Amino acid sequence: MNLTAYDKEHVDYEDPNFRMKIWTLHHPSQPSAQYGPWHYHEEVELIAVLQGTLTMETTHLSYHLQAGNVVMLGSNELHRSHKHGHDDLLYIVCHVDMAAFMDPSLLPYFAAFTGRSANLTQFNETMCKYPASIQVIHQLIHQMLLDMTIQQRGYELSINASLKKLMYTLIQIDDAHIIKPMDPQLAEKLRPALVYIEQQLEIPLQIADISSKLNYNSSYFAKLFKKGMGMTFTSYVQMRRMKRAEQLLLTEAWSVTEISGKVGFTSPAQFYQLFKRHFGCSPRQFVEKRTLPKL
Repeated sequence: MNLTAYDKEHVDYEDPNFRMKIWTLHHPSQPSAQYGPWHYHEEVELIAVLQGTLTMETTHLSYHLQAGNVVMLGSNELHRSHKHGHDDLLYIVCHVDMAAFMDPSLLPYFAAFTGRSANLTQFNETMCKYPASIQVIHQLIHQMLLDMTIQQRGYELSINASLKKLMYTLIQIDDAHIIKPMDPQLAEKLRPALVYIEQQLEIPLQIADISSKLNYNSSYFAKLFKKGMGMTFTSYVQMRRMKRAEQLLLTEAWSVTEISGKVGFTSPAQFYQLFKRHFGCSPRQFVEKRTLPKL
């Protein structure tokens, strides 16, 4: 993948309904002092070094990673890397759309683990103080790679469990209070709103509609939603519409125009534009890439 400087990388998932991509990268023994290009992506990134030395740089810090080390990059964190030294370099890279793995029971942690109210990159400084936790996280990343590679029946459940265990491990060492759970009372106020949004994705949905149904003033509800979710009501609804659209594109024999209506758009052109901005390709290209036979 050729990336220009400061480029936004699009992560292409093998299964769009399971939004994690995890693989190994191997660089041979010749040394290199040249960094790759600066880039960023919506997904949280986890790197676990298996062999050799990797230098990872953000705009604030540089990490010198050796076998057994782990680094975490938050959503939209600008970064670049290069191989260091003469030894072979082998490491695991994991891109994960955290929002796709945050079920309603984890609502208090949604904004933090999706990077909307916390900078997860800050965890790297904390992890350095807890080598035992680094070892646990390293093992969990390696287990997720094995599960994704072998794909035995039920592998999705195993990966979900490993990811939740990883998040729990981070919370246990979070002495800097990077993760601030949503106030339980606020979570209870927002929970019915999220349920209502899921039920109404097929129709145009305005914040006045849902605030009225829940007996809130629109302005007050907008501030409440932004505070709890770390994003505006409109941005959240758009995200959920795109999630529903990708499911329908791969499971229904409907036209793009029909699907645009099924996810609340009165204008197919508007749907097409938002879809392309969100996924980096047109709806038709999205389907073609995922239905072509594997070689």
